[in-house]
Amino acid sequence: MWWCDSKVGFAVSSEALTNRYSQRRAFISIARDLAKGIFEDQGKVLMQDLTAENILISLDKGVAAPFYLFYGPEEFRIELTLDRIKEDLIPESVKAFNSESLYAGEVSPQEILNRARLLPFMSPRRLIIVKGTENFTKRDLDVFVPYLDSPVDSTCVIWVSGKADLTALFYKRLKELGRAVNFKNLSERQAYSWIQKRAKELALSMDRDVCAFLYQMVGGSLRDLFHEVLKLSLRHPNSRIGVEQIKELAIFSRLFTVFNLVDYVSKREAPHAIAALGRLFDTEGRDPKAVLGILGMLARQVRLILKTKSGLKRGGGKRGAVDRLRPLPNFVIEKCIAQEKHWQERELEEALHYIYDADGLIKAGSKGDLVLEGLVFHLCFPPNLC
Repeated sequence: MWWCDSKVGFAVSSEALTNRYSQRRAFISIARDLAKGIFEDQGKVLMQDLTAENILISLDKGVAAPFYLFYGPEEFRIELTLDRIKEDLIPESVKAFNSESLYAGEVSPQEILNRARLLPFMSPRRLIIVKGTENFTKRDLDVFVPYLDSPVDSTCVIWVSGKADLTALFYKRLKELGRAVNFKNLSERQAYSWIQKRAKELALSMDRDVCAFLYQMVGGSLRDLFHEVLKLSLRHPNSRIGVEQIKELAIFSRLFTVFNLVDYVSKREAPHAIAALGRLFDTEGRDPKAVLGILGMLARQVRLILKTKSGLKRGGGKRGAVDRLRPLPNFVIEKCIAQEKHWQERELEEALHYIYDADGLIKAGSKGDLVLEGLVFHLCFPPNLC
């Protein structure tokens, strides 16, 4: 039987038409698999761009692969994911018999494999977490490679590595098998969604604008953000959280002290600026970590003012600045616009250079509080004003 195909303009047989539609269905099926990131290869399921969410969804269905690699700089997200896996994979009553955390350098690769091959005790699965995997030599890592091709299905081994040399055979093989999860640092916008999810898990409701407000208060540390959300859940259980509830947090005063510090520096009011810096030392401390945190907040505010000036200059007035600073909370945007008037673009760029120099001095062992005080005086009395 023959049909007229209007797209190609000539008659085709029913058999050819059937083949064409079969091909189209095949391409649709492949596209769906691509969208899911799942491929079938000789009976093995290979996953691309595996995420922690993929693993947790599988756990909800009672499915876990025999091994994974967790790598990247975001340690807190790794910790949360591991805690969830420990909770869901092994029954609490037998967790002590079937869950181990081992450390590279303390246990040899062969010993780790020996433990991985042990049968679970009164549990369907065993869990072995290998921390500090980056501390193994390449020769050590090569010992694990054969296991990846014939793992023990009843054991889930998770290698955790702060850094991963993806050219090394072990890491490369895990990547090829689709069992590697890269815990990257989240962007600011991604952090808003992350805060919303954590809040929902703690029975709180937080709009995106409220999450942005909290982010501005706390900064980009997910560990600190989680602790503040946890405080909110204890103070306001099962509640809808707004800006007013966040203002009750002690951390709220930190940002305004930074704003005040930058205000005084902008107006070249050195005594008031030093007093504001002293209040930050009182709340944050004077140890190197605290001082670097204060320096980081100061650097961030200077960068925001620089971005504001760029928006005003190139984007058509206040609307351009607002567009450049979104999705920051309105009060942060208004403060940046007010502070921008006191600075020239060149002064802001020089201020960032001074801040980076101060960062280097503190990390090299200089007394942090004295370095910061000197920096504030330098910003209040730049060379071109002396």
